[in-house]
Amino acid sequence: MANKKHNISICIISRPNEDLTKCLNSLKRQTYKPKEIVIHREIGSFSKLRNKVIDKAHEEIIAFIDTDCVAEKHWLEEINNAFQDESLVGFYGKVCYDLGGRIPSISTRFVSNHPSAPLTSNAAFRSKIIKETRFDEEIDYLEDIILFKRVEKKGKILYSEDAIVFHDYQEWNFKKAVLYARKIEDFLKANKKYGIPISRIGPIINPQHYLILFFPPILIAFHSIRSLKDIKILIATYLEKIYTRALIWKYGLITGKFLL
Repeated sequence: MANKKHNISICIISRPNEDLTKCLNSLKRQTYKPKEIVIHREIGSFSKLRNKVIDKAHEEIIAFIDTDCVAEKHWLEEINNAFQDESLVGFYGKVCYDLGGRIPSISTRFVSNHPSAPLTSNAAFRSKIIKETRFDEEIDYLEDIILFKRVEKKGKILYSEDAIVFHDYQEWNFKKAVLYARKIEDFLKANKKYGIPISRIGPIINPQHYLILFFPPILIAFHSIRSLKDIKILIATYLEKIYTRALIWKYGLITGKFLL
């Protein structure tokens, strides 16, 4: 029997004036064409913006990709094939980091995933399910993991390495590297609200983290330093770990739940 052809909405959130050319060109080259591409431009948290773009989508399958990603030409075809399984409610594919021939260093921000780490930059859901479940707007950095944890209660979720999205090369700047510590607040919320195991929150029970705090030069052993910018990011990385630890202790003072 021939595969059912699902109508697919592709949902993209974007900052105002952000260039979507590469992303949209990759969608034009798809072997399976989407029914609509929905773009929501606004500055705000990922969770809130993704909920807004969901509300604008009309088709039976909603697929997500990010503005700084390029879809392999069979991406939507793989999604359509996956949803031939009527029990499937959610799907995610492989996100590959595209270095573009560059040699990585501490300034390089890696974005990729594996079977146990869903990313919304390559995901799809039955429209009814995602519109009912929605993203938790209290949590931003872990919106992917939390969403899939909630969706899996509705039915089957599939991971496929054949549905591939390539993520653009990114670099840290000093401010972003330091403020990355704020992710820990969402990790702690996720533990309290959804029971995400503390073991998933690396900096809290990671001996390497303490080792770096007390012996900063050891950072050089864990990262490649190739330029003056790398040295600045090295300093920012150390400050980020101090900031992370301060937020953990603040959480302990507020909740009485002290973590090492």
